[in-house]
Amino acid sequence: MTRFEADAPRERLSLVVDAITAHRTRDSEGAVFETDRATVRYADRVLRLECDADERDRLDTLLADFHVFKVAQPETRKAPEGVVYLSAIADAKHAADFVEGLFRRVYDHGEGYELRVVRV
Repeated sequence: MTRFEADAPRERLSLVVDAITAHRTRDSEGAVFETDRATVRYADRVLRLECDADERDRLDTLLADFHVFKVAQPETRKAPEGVVYLSAIADAKHAADFVEGLFRRVYDHGEGYELRVVRV
């Protein structure tokens, strides 16, 4: 990867695709996406995010539009309050569409928000 931030919709999608692809190719610990207000972690086809009650309601609405993504809390332990794990068994493009939806629809970011990849 040569760039680590983007603020236009197409560029953000491309950034997420590149980060997920790099993670899978390198078999790294994961990719971390963040804005000034939210962080989403992707590793081994699982997304980890934190959300309050209102954001959780918006997440449920988003999940209804992306049927392949499902809540998948860890089987070995209970997730801390407000932490949600989602199975993300999808190609990098569909995962990028979903991540964009998380930041736009769940975290209520405007069209020009800046997304950063802080780890791959």
